[in-house]
Amino acid sequence: GSALQCWDCASNTNTLCGDPLNITQHQVTFHTKLCEAGSYETSKHICRKIVKRDNGERVVIRQCSTPNVDEADIVDGPCSATAMSGRSVIESCHICSTDLCNSATSVSVMQPLFVTALAIVGYCFLPSKHSVL
Repeated sequence: GSALQCWDCASNTNTLCGDPLNITQHQVTFHTKLCEAGSYETSKHICRKIVKRDNGERVVIRQCSTPNVDEADIVDGPCSATAMSGRSVIESCHICSTDLCNSATSVSVMQPLFVTALAIVGYCFLPSKHSVL
């Protein structure tokens, strides 16, 4: 098969790499990478996108990667816990396996939960037309 192509940049060295990703021809030319087969020809490649905080600064990293052992079956989804260990605070981490798939803006896991909670609270506390005083 043909090599996977991923975005390859970090927002702390290139502001255009942040969210949302600035997709221009210049970006495609200089900030994408063909994931070359490493020493293990059988190892598949994935695109990875990590959003982390380094000393309070939000950094978005997009890269070619090989999946960790516990990520072998993930085609498109969150990274494994081992990929997220380290000194930085990881906000989100996502892996995917189609060309340039690591361009997406990250949606926090908490965001849908917050919206749902807000809807429930609003429903419970808004006066209904049918309530009897």
